[in-house]
Amino acid sequence: MDLSAVKIAGAQRVTFLGLDLGHTLDGVTLSVDRTFADVNVDRYGSMPVDKILTGSRLYVKFKLAQSDWRQWEAAQPETSSFDGASQDRIDFGADAGVSLRAAAGLLNIHPLARLLSDLTDDIVIYRAVSVDNIEVPITIDGQRVIEVTLEGLVDEAFGAGRRLGHIGYAAVS
Repeated sequence: MDLSAVKIAGAQRVTFLGLDLGHTLDGVTLSVDRTFADVNVDRYGSMPVDKILTGSRLYVKFKLAQSDWRQWEAAQPETSSFDGASQDRIDFGADAGVSLRAAAGLLNIHPLARLLSDLTDDIVIYRAVSVDNIEVPITIDGQRVIEVTLEGLVDEAFGAGRRLGHIGYAAVS
């Protein structure tokens, strides 16, 4: 039996802008949403004869099982968080019109079961930024987690077909 196609599942190391965000809970989900325009001709009416890609959106969703200032900055980059010597602070409420592109950065998801040098299953998003609302359950018997959804913004450093990110090694020969 050839097991070379079996991918490693399990815990992932999530780094954003070079910072390890800590432990995740319930895994990591990668979503690729593609939109298309139908090409129709009179002869076939509403039956499409072709589909033209009009855009792609790339999302990564995960729950952070710890809560410190670094995670809050990944979850809501439009505000500030401060890690003081003895006290921390997380701010809420940025002014309307804040551009998130300046806060976007490299997201890397690496399976902990692989050596750090083995990038076979790494998920890399070039310009990831948090785009979803934040809910943090604060309960007596529950664990405090931050659910984060990052979307990949266009990065023109790479050619067509690779504007958002990749899985595996960056340089393939």
